[in-house]
Amino acid sequence: MPTPTELRSILLDQLAYLIDELEAQKGHLARVPPAVLEGRPFDGEPTLKEMYGCMIDAEETIHLPGVERMIRREAPHVAPPDPATPVAQEAWNDVDMPDLLARLQAARRSLVALLKALPPAAWTTAGTLDDLYTLAHAITRHDAENLRTIGYRLHESHLTSRPQDLPK
Repeated sequence: MPTPTELRSILLDQLAYLIDELEAQKGHLARVPPAVLEGRPFDGEPTLKEMYGCMIDAEETIHLPGVERMIRREAPHVAPPDPATPVAQEAWNDVDMPDLLARLQAARRSLVALLKALPPAAWTTAGTLDDLYTLAHAITRHDAENLRTIGYRLHESHLTSRPQDLPK
C-alpha cells in the first residue's frame, strides 16, 4: 500500500500524463480528415472535436474550480462529469484541432500546478468526494474513458479517400 506521499506523486503523474498524451496525439490528429474530426458517427453522438471540448469544459468549469472550492472549504461538492454526456458549451467543431489540444493541455497544467503546490494536509480536505485523492483518481478515470472512446472512434473511422482504408 503506497504512503500518502507516494499516492500523491502517483496521482499527480497520472494527471500530468494527459498533457504528454495530447502532445503525442498532435501529429496523428493533424492527418485525420476534418470530416472524421467533425462528423457524428450517429445522430446525438458527439464529434471527436466535441469530445475534446467536453474534456476542456470539465477542466475549466468542474475540475479546477472544484479543487479551488475544496481547498477554501466552500461548497465542496465536486462530482466528476459523466464522460458519456458531452457538455459542449462552445462550437467546438469551429475550433482548430491544435488549438483544442493546446487549450486542454493548458487547463491540465493549471490543475496539476495547483495540486502540486498544495501542502499534504490539503489533500484530505473533505468534500462530497472523500478528498483530493479521490477527486484526482476520478479525474484520471474520466481521462481514460474519454481517451479510450476517442481511440475506438479513430480506429473505426475511414481515414482516407481511397476505397480501402489504411490498415488497422
